[in-house]
Amino acid sequence: MKDDEYYVIHRSVLPDYFEKVIEIKEIISSGVNISDACKKVGLSRSTFYKYKDYVNRPSVKVGKKVLLSFKMEDEPGTLSNVLNEIASRHANVLAINQEVPIHNIAYVNITADIMKMEISIQEFIQELKNLNSIVDVALLAVE
Repeated sequence: MKDDEYYVIHRSVLPDYFEKVIEIKEIISSGVNISDACKKVGLSRSTFYKYKDYVNRPSVKVGKKVLLSFKMEDEPGTLSNVLNEIASRHANVLAINQEVPIHNIAYVNITADIMKMEISIQEFIQELKNLNSIVDVALLAVE
Protein backbone atom coordinates (compact mmCIF):
# COMPACT_ATOMS: atom_id res chain seq x y z
CA MET A 1 0.00 0.00 0.00
CA LYS A 2 1.20 3.48 -0.86
CA ASP A 3 1.26 6.24 1.75
CA ASP A 4 -1.08 8.42 -0.31
CA GLU A 5 -3.92 5.91 -0.71
CA TYR A 6 -7.26 6.49 0.98
CA TYR A 7 -10.14 4.14 1.62
CA VAL A 8 -13.75 4.67 2.55
CA ILE A 9 -14.52 2.31 5.42
CA HIS A 10 -17.69 2.00 7.46
CA ARG A 11 -16.98 3.02 11.04
CA SER A 12 -18.56 -0.15 12.45
CA VAL A 13 -15.46 -2.13 11.42
CA LEU A 14 -12.95 0.34 12.89
CA PRO A 15 -11.56 0.36 16.43
CA ASP A 16 -13.43 2.73 18.75
CA TYR A 17 -10.38 4.93 19.26
CA PHE A 18 -10.74 6.29 15.70
CA GLU A 19 -14.11 7.76 16.63
CA LYS A 20 -12.56 9.13 19.82
CA VAL A 21 -9.81 10.84 17.79
CA ILE A 22 -12.48 12.59 15.73
CA GLU A 23 -14.37 13.56 18.87
CA ILE A 24 -11.20 15.05 20.40
CA LYS A 25 -10.53 17.04 17.23
CA GLU A 26 -14.04 18.48 17.44
CA ILE A 27 -13.63 19.34 21.13
CA ILE A 28 -10.27 21.11 20.64
CA SER A 29 -11.71 23.10 17.73
CA SER A 30 -13.95 24.79 20.32
CA GLY A 31 -10.91 25.96 22.31
CA VAL A 32 -10.40 23.12 24.80
CA ASN A 33 -6.77 22.02 25.16
CA ILE A 34 -5.71 18.58 23.94
CA SER A 35 -4.98 17.12 27.38
CA ASP A 36 -8.42 18.03 28.72
CA ALA A 37 -10.13 16.78 25.55
CA CYS A 38 -8.29 13.45 25.77
CA LYS A 39 -9.29 13.05 29.43
CA LYS A 40 -12.91 13.89 28.64
CA VAL A 41 -13.10 11.30 25.86
CA GLY A 42 -10.97 8.69 27.61
CA LEU A 43 -8.17 8.35 25.08
CA SER A 44 -4.45 8.68 25.66
CA ARG A 45 -2.67 11.67 24.16
CA SER A 46 -0.19 9.34 22.45
CA THR A 47 -3.00 7.51 20.63
CA PHE A 48 -4.55 10.85 19.64
CA TYR A 49 -1.23 12.15 18.26
CA LYS A 50 -0.59 8.88 16.43
CA TYR A 51 -3.85 9.06 14.44
CA LYS A 52 -4.90 12.73 14.42
CA ASP A 53 -3.56 13.41 10.91
CA TYR A 54 -5.08 10.27 9.41
CA VAL A 55 -8.63 10.09 10.76
CA ASN A 56 -11.21 12.60 9.56
CA ARG A 57 -14.96 12.78 9.46
CA PRO A 58 -16.26 13.16 5.91
CA SER A 59 -17.83 16.49 5.12
CA VAL A 60 -21.59 16.75 5.14
CA LYS A 61 -21.36 19.69 2.76
CA VAL A 62 -21.95 19.26 -0.94
CA GLY A 63 -18.62 18.87 -2.66
CA LYS A 64 -15.27 17.35 -2.01
CA LYS A 65 -12.33 19.56 -1.16
CA VAL A 66 -8.63 18.76 -1.06
CA LEU A 67 -5.66 20.62 0.32
CA LEU A 68 -2.56 19.98 -1.78
CA SER A 69 0.97 21.00 -0.87
CA PHE A 70 3.38 21.66 -3.71
CA LYS A 71 7.15 21.94 -3.71
CA MET A 72 8.08 23.52 -7.04
CA GLU A 73 11.01 25.11 -8.77
CA ASP A 74 10.84 28.89 -8.90
CA GLU A 75 10.44 29.10 -12.67
CA PRO A 76 8.11 31.39 -14.64
CA GLY A 77 4.84 29.67 -15.51
CA THR A 78 5.12 26.79 -13.02
CA LEU A 79 2.17 27.85 -10.88
CA SER A 80 0.21 28.73 -14.01
CA ASN A 81 0.80 25.19 -15.35
CA VAL A 82 -0.47 23.71 -12.09
CA LEU A 83 -3.59 25.89 -12.18
CA ASN A 84 -4.23 24.95 -15.82
CA GLU A 85 -3.94 21.24 -14.97
CA ILE A 86 -6.38 21.65 -12.09
CA ALA A 87 -8.85 23.47 -14.35
CA SER A 88 -8.45 20.85 -17.11
CA ARG A 89 -9.69 18.21 -14.65
CA HIS A 90 -12.83 20.28 -13.86
CA ALA A 91 -11.60 21.10 -10.37
CA ASN A 92 -12.10 24.56 -8.91
CA VAL A 93 -9.32 26.39 -7.05
CA LEU A 94 -10.67 27.84 -3.81
CA ALA A 95 -7.50 29.20 -2.21
CA ILE A 96 -3.78 29.56 -2.94
CA ASN A 97 -1.10 30.19 -0.32
CA GLN A 98 2.42 30.72 -1.61
CA GLU A 99 5.60 31.24 0.37
CA VAL A 100 8.54 33.32 -0.81
CA PRO A 101 10.87 31.01 -2.75
CA ILE A 102 14.06 29.95 -0.96
CA HIS A 103 17.00 28.42 -2.83
CA ASN A 104 14.92 28.42 -6.03
CA ILE A 105 12.16 26.30 -4.43
CA ALA A 106 8.64 27.62 -3.86
CA TYR A 107 6.14 26.07 -1.45
CA VAL A 108 2.50 26.46 -2.44
CA ASN A 109 -0.69 25.13 -0.83
CA ILE A 110 -3.79 24.94 -2.98
CA THR A 111 -7.29 24.15 -1.78
CA ALA A 112 -9.52 22.87 -4.56
CA ASP A 113 -13.05 21.56 -4.99
CA ILE A 114 -12.70 18.27 -6.89
CA MET A 115 -16.37 17.23 -6.91
CA LYS A 116 -16.57 17.22 -10.72
CA MET A 117 -13.26 15.46 -11.29
CA GLU A 118 -13.49 12.19 -13.20
CA ILE A 119 -10.25 10.61 -12.01
CA SER A 120 -9.12 9.45 -8.57
CA ILE A 121 -7.24 11.70 -6.19
CA GLN A 122 -4.18 9.45 -6.54
CA GLU A 123 -4.23 9.71 -10.35
CA PHE A 124 -4.69 13.47 -10.11
CA ILE A 125 -1.74 13.86 -7.75
CA GLN A 126 0.44 11.72 -10.03
CA GLU A 127 -0.47 13.93 -13.00
CA LEU A 128 0.48 17.01 -10.99
CA LYS A 129 3.79 15.40 -9.97
CA ASN A 130 4.58 14.80 -13.65
CA LEU A 131 4.33 18.49 -14.56
CA ASN A 132 7.56 20.33 -15.41
CA SER A 133 9.29 22.04 -12.47
CA ILE A 134 7.22 20.19 -9.84
CA VAL A 135 9.48 18.65 -7.20
CA ASP A 136 6.75 17.07 -5.06
CA VAL A 137 3.01 17.11 -4.36
CA ALA A 138 1.41 15.93 -1.12
CA LEU A 139 -2.20 15.55 -0.12
CA LEU A 140 -2.61 17.30 3.23
CA ALA A 141 -6.37 16.97 3.76
CA VAL A 142 -9.60 15.77 2.17
CA GLU A 143 -13.03 17.01 3.14
